[in-house]
Amino acid sequence: MPRIDTILKLVTKQGFGLIIAVTLVMTKQMILKTVTRSLLQLAITACFIVASSSSLLAADYQSLASIRMQTESFISKYPYESPYPPRFQLSKLDSRLRLKVCPEALVVDFVRPDIALGNTAILVRCPIDSGWKIHLPVRIEVFDDVIVTANPLLKGQNIDTSAVTFQKHNIALLKNGYYVKNSSFDQLQARRNLKRGTVLTPKNLSPRLMVRSGQQVTLVLDYNGLQIKSSGTALKSATLGQVVKVRNSQSLRVVEGIVSGEALVRVSI
Repeated sequence: MPRIDTILKLVTKQGFGLIIAVTLVMTKQMILKTVTRSLLQLAITACFIVASSSSLLAADYQSLASIRMQTESFISKYPYESPYPPRFQLSKLDSRLRLKVCPEALVVDFVRPDIALGNTAILVRCPIDSGWKIHLPVRIEVFDDVIVTANPLLKGQNIDTSAVTFQKHNIALLKNGYYVKNSSFDQLQARRNLKRGTVLTPKNLSPRLMVRSGQQVTLVLDYNGLQIKSSGTALKSATLGQVVKVRNSQSLRVVEGIVSGEALVRVSI
């Protein structure tokens, strides 16, 4: 804006015509400044209205962050029988998803409770009439110290503590099963040749043969509270608890009994 002393000098030299021109210029600048100030106030007001509307709109919908947080908490606290916490990768929620705020606590569970490992899905739902529900794909890894062969094993070789060791494995990948600490191997043997480091499973182990075909066995006859022992020849191989036929060495009669131990068959009358 022109200074007063400058205006006075111009008036002295140029006269009142110039005064009118200067006045018009000053008036124009004042109008522009007023309009600019008004537009700025309108813009601020509009932003406030939009922000308020967005806040009110967001309050009408379930927070996607809260859904994800509750889902992650469910997985982390799930009672996996493992000394290690689960690792998981949860799919992202679509930011365009609009779910009404649930007045009750959300219910979170696996879509299929029998599939809690590997590639699975989580069901999150609002437990009211006409409540919403969504499925969240997730990949879950759970590790455990499983039993593996400490050295190569031959087919039919009995399993004992000296033949095995422990290794950390993702049990979600062990589709054929596995064994962990406190598993008993007293009655198991290798079903086939096994390399060192092989995870032991019900597929590569079989019940240990307590009686083999052609083997001399002890027959135990329970009769009126008495035990009568004799010997015989097993006519087939059998595991603990199986029924087996045995030819008595003295009478040559074939009898049936239940395998109750190593080379031991119990006969009842």
